[in-house]
Amino acid sequence: MYVIPRMILVLLCALGVGTGFYGTVAAEQAALREEPVEFNIPPQPLSQALRAFRDQSGVRFIHRAELVQSEQSAGVIGRYPSKDALSLMLKGTGLAYYAADDGTVVLERAAPSGTSPAAAAPLVAAGTLGPDEPVAAADAEAAVKVPLVEIIGTSENALDYIPGSGRVITKETIEQNHRLTINEALREVPGVHVRDEDGLGIRPNIGIRGLDPTRSRKVHIMEDGVPIMMMPYADPSSYYFPPIFRFDRIEVLKGSGQLLYGPQTIGGVMNFITRMPSAKPEGNFQFWGGNNNYFNTHFDYGGTWGKSGYMVDYTHYQSDTPRFTNVRAKVDDITFKTVQELSDRTQIMAKFNYYREDSGIGYQGLTESEWGSPRGQDRQTLFKNDNFDFRRMGAHVAVNHMFTANLTSTTNFFGHYMSRDWTRQTTQGVNADGSLNGALQFGNAIPATAFGAVPGDARFTNEREYWVYGVESRFKYDHSILGVNATADFGARYMFEESDRKQLRNTGSGIGVTSSCFLAVAGSTCLNENNLRTTNAYALFFQERLIFGQFTITPGVRVEHINYDQYNRLSNNGNGSFGKANFTEVLPGIGVTYAPFKNHTFFFGAHRGMSPPQISDAITGTGAVVDLGPELSWTYELGTRGNLAHWAGYEFTLFQMDFDNQIISQSAAGGTGATLTSAGETRHRGIEFATSLDLWDAFKGRDKDQDVTLDLNYTWIAQAEFIGTRNSSITGAALLPTEAAVVSVSGNRLPYSPKHLLTAGIGYTNRAFGLGTFNARLEAQCISDQFGDDRNLVAPTANGQRGMVRGWCMMNASVNQYVKKINTTFFFVAKNMLDQATIMDRTRGIYPGLPALWQAGAKWTF
Repeated sequence: MYVIPRMILVLLCALGVGTGFYGTVAAEQAALREEPVEFNIPPQPLSQALRAFRDQSGVRFIHRAELVQSEQSAGVIGRYPSKDALSLMLKGTGLAYYAADDGTVVLERAAPSGTSPAAAAPLVAAGTLGPDEPVAAADAEAAVKVPLVEIIGTSENALDYIPGSGRVITKETIEQNHRLTINEALREVPGVHVRDEDGLGIRPNIGIRGLDPTRSRKVHIMEDGVPIMMMPYADPSSYYFPPIFRFDRIEVLKGSGQLLYGPQTIGGVMNFITRMPSAKPEGNFQFWGGNNNYFNTHFDYGGTWGKSGYMVDYTHYQSDTPRFTNVRAKVDDITFKTVQELSDRTQIMAKFNYYREDSGIGYQGLTESEWGSPRGQDRQTLFKNDNFDFRRMGAHVAVNHMFTANLTSTTNFFGHYMSRDWTRQTTQGVNADGSLNGALQFGNAIPATAFGAVPGDARFTNEREYWVYGVESRFKYDHSILGVNATADFGARYMFEESDRKQLRNTGSGIGVTSSCFLAVAGSTCLNENNLRTTNAYALFFQERLIFGQFTITPGVRVEHINYDQYNRLSNNGNGSFGKANFTEVLPGIGVTYAPFKNHTFFFGAHRGMSPPQISDAITGTGAVVDLGPELSWTYELGTRGNLAHWAGYEFTLFQMDFDNQIISQSAAGGTGATLTSAGETRHRGIEFATSLDLWDAFKGRDKDQDVTLDLNYTWIAQAEFIGTRNSSITGAALLPTEAAVVSVSGNRLPYSPKHLLTAGIGYTNRAFGLGTFNARLEAQCISDQFGDDRNLVAPTANGQRGMVRGWCMMNASVNQYVKKINTTFFFVAKNMLDQATIMDRTRGIYPGLPALWQAGAKWTF
């Protein structure tokens, strides 16, 4: 049954790579002519305008698809010589052209302002005219183009033809606000809720539009266009997350366009773009520190030499964790990247990364009594002997090839290896008098009535290894259908995943004593888990954008076929047991955009979303298949975005998600561990709104020297509730003595789904300041109340694992002063500057939010 998918994948990858190094364009091309030609090309996407130009003048173009895919052309109407008309049509795009020997016209990025006239002369920039001569070394100081999968892009009008809501968090926003964690950065995106865990953003919990944020399982997360999570299909838990300090920008897409990516297509897709080699050799060294013994250094250096670009990026940071200040964490991350331009048509990028976390971060949170005690207010935990040792090695090779002016491909080869050894102390619930409450737990499921939680005499290590690799080819084809301009995006992907999972238990040696598992004669209770899990996944995707003047209609489909295998080596008296499961889902979608006038776009989207279950929830330890199935939803969006004036931008979106079978974490429904459970039918409805205003420009007109900006991002999740017949998943010791064992939760709100999310900020920038550019920003991030369990309990249980999580607002500030003479930016940052005491999470007991953090540092560019 796998022959056809394998054949399709092999053929597509062969087309994308096998011909990528020696493809040619043969054709007798019409050169740019001096005699006038009648042109009638209205404003439209540049890719379509070029096709119209070709039809009306006979001129054919060669260019990299990514140069034009997000650009808008002002068009050209009237009689002009071809070269004059082309210059007018390219005005404002940042592109230039030259005429090749065979008469074709080659588009390139225009030379930077610092390039000498001699170097720039062969290229004709938009709005200027020059000789039609071949280029010997066009734009010698420009960076080599990087083969890169973007989901939105960087041009000002990149979102105009995307049928859905999206946001790009820019490099300037990340750097000027000095985001400490990815949690802070993502809170400025409407619809995104991030539940903090460790305070350093090492393991974020990202939810979108009321979806369960636990371990970010409902979001497809990529770096430079390829999946990076632990096992994107079988276990997409965010035990690894790259440091925000090496990102150039962050793309977030929530509409039907996410069908081009996957497997998670229910909430949204996030693409973290890392820094690329610069046009000229350049480096940055940044260091800063603050309270909680926080220290961070970041170094990057790279550049372009001829047709080759190279870059190295290194981050080291260490700190007492903001959650519990008597526990420490240390992270090292190094990336090497090279980009090679093999020809005018073919580029290749290779990236290698090594990441290491060594921390004392555990799982156990505080009980209610501990949270109210001096120890809780000082953020001290009794579980000081936990250790998390994590390593990740990743590789990514991308090949971009231009077959013709209208057909390009990008093929990604990617993979990673992860090793995760997490040694933790067992947990014992106790009563107020110190007597035991419940059994010793190799986890956190202490009874709801437990007054406190103390380390037990036993320890255990969750030893995990993960191997993931895959290949994906993506094609972009500009064409026309019955006279209708169109762009097709299509491709295929194969992914393999494997995890080797062991749990080693030391049930009697005590804290600090060598485990009996490692003695000459191992104890009989050492190995509690020994599972081998594998995934083979195949995906096909296709999306066609049809352009009807002011309308675009974009139908698409994604097909996922997933095979799960599990081998439990311990079951069946040590003889082992096997289990298999497979799923095939066809996920259609359609999007529409309508731009009746300049700078305003209306959009609508509807698509079928899917999130596959984890292997552990689809196959039992004895090999039986659980009828859990993938999560399936229908997502609808209706919205508008644009600019009311040059100083005022906006986006407004209505959304609804209807789930046939949403899967939620039982731990989010009562602290019973990491097991997932079917929540049945659920519905999410709400509104997202964002605006950005330059108040200085509003009163003074366009001013390149100063800005006073006001931005606001708000989400109202009006409904996020169980709508089918559904009973609570909370059972056993997680229940209070007076609670009924069976309770209907139909109509209850989903756990960890706040109704209101708000991020607002005001900033000032002065680029004419004597020392250099100065900017400052004051920001508020607010989240409303949310329930910690499916019964919507308000009063907290004694163990801290259930009850209302009260809303909060935090004030943050940043100040930056650039000093031109030494090419250095000095900065000061405050997080939670009013030191508000907050609870972020109750899933394993109370996790406190960020304390007041004060940091200062400098960034030197050389």
